[in-house]
Amino acid sequence: MPHDLDALLSKDRSFIVRGETFTYHDVKPEVLSAFKANGKMGPWDLIDAQINLFLSDSDRKRWKELRARDAEPVTIGQMNALLTWLLETQTDRPTNPPSPSASGRGRTAA
Repeated sequence: MPHDLDALLSKDRSFIVRGETFTYHDVKPEVLSAFKANGKMGPWDLIDAQINLFLSDSDRKRWKELRARDAEPVTIGQMNALLTWLLETQTDRPTNPPSPSASGRGRTAA
C-alpha cells in the first residue's frame, strides 16, 4: 500500500480572530520562499502580506477590515501566532514531540 502523503494535510483549515472565522488554503512552496521584503513595507505590513497569501479574496478583505479596527484590535501576539500556525500547517513543522521516557539509562537484558 502506498504511503498516503495527503494524510499530512491539515483537516482543520479555519481559525478565529476577534470573533471572525477565516479559512485558509494551501499554497505552493515557491509562493512562500519567493516572498521578500522590498524595503518599503513595515514589519506589520509584511506579516499581513504573508498571512494574506493563505486567504481567499473575500477573507483578505475581511482580514484588512479586522486589522483596521481600533476597538478590539488584532494583537501582535495573535498575528505572530497565526502566521506561525499557518506556516507550521503548510510545512508539517514542528513535528509531534517524542514520547516521554524515563530519565537515565535503560536496563537491558543480560
